[in-house]
Amino acid sequence: MLEALVVITLLGYILYLRNYADLRSKSKKEQADIPQSRRSPFFDKKLIAGLVMVVFTSVLVVAVVKRAESVHLPYLVAVCAAIAIGFAEPKKGWFLALVQSVLVISGYFLFTKLPETTSATELENFSLYGSIILTFVASFLGGFMKRALSMN
Repeated sequence: MLEALVVITLLGYILYLRNYADLRSKSKKEQADIPQSRRSPFFDKKLIAGLVMVVFTSVLVVAVVKRAESVHLPYLVAVCAAIAIGFAEPKKGWFLALVQSVLVISGYFLFTKLPETTSATELENFSLYGSIILTFVASFLGGFMKRALSMN
């Protein structure tokens, strides 16, 4: 069941990136033509859509951390989610990665029960904190890939 949820989420990311992420960034000449007063604000429609995406991915990461039997699946889910965050928002991805990290930690400690055995506790802690570190690294990687693909 968890694997099917991961596949559905990744397919949703692909559709999101195809429909809402602008694959072509503006060239320096096009950006210079925009007057300073017309620059976009920090909170725009694209960032709000990214925040909605981050809420769902945070829930998915917490669910995977709680049910995982090893660290591989939580790390894979966290990396895929963070690359999608960076790809969707190459300039504001740091903010989305920060929001996802806060949501994952608070969701884990507020809405889940702590495991009873020490081995399960160590596994969940290692998966949780590693996923948060990977969120920042992979978000940067996703933003870098987006900027590299949109170069002229």
